[in-house]
Amino acid sequence: MKDVVKKWLTEEGILKAEIPDENAEWHYIVEFPSGSNQISDVIKIKDRDLVIVASAIVLSEKHYKALHSLPKEKKKNLIFKWKMDLLFRNAEFRMIPDAENLQRIDFQIPIYLEELNKPKLMNALREIFKCKLYIIWSVSHEFERTEHINSMYL
Repeated sequence: MKDVVKKWLTEEGILKAEIPDENAEWHYIVEFPSGSNQISDVIKIKDRDLVIVASAIVLSEKHYKALHSLPKEKKKNLIFKWKMDLLFRNAEFRMIPDAENLQRIDFQIPIYLEELNKPKLMNALREIFKCKLYIIWSVSHEFERTEHINSMYL
């Protein structure tokens, strides 16, 4: 399966690297969509029939400061909206270190080997990208009125 997945990622022009990972049978870094600078991981978990497609969005220092300088109730409501909207996406998510002190949001989609095919893998990558885009656009929309903050990075 390792070579098949590598072939799919190469065919799509998104494979960036294969990296050593002691917790994985194989671990690929991809840029999805191609040319976007948005990086995701495709990982075959060791000793499990499971592939994880994962990525994260990290608030830039300026976005972090802007978010955490909002009035407490406004910040709470904005993060609650993100949680409720993300709840209805297909990706699992985790706010790191927690919702109150948010610095990063991790996204992942597990795919069992018996379900793994190229369309399912590409759809997982697409879904994670949409979740990241939602946060990027939301942060940009929220803070562009008060200051010119344009950088958000992984």
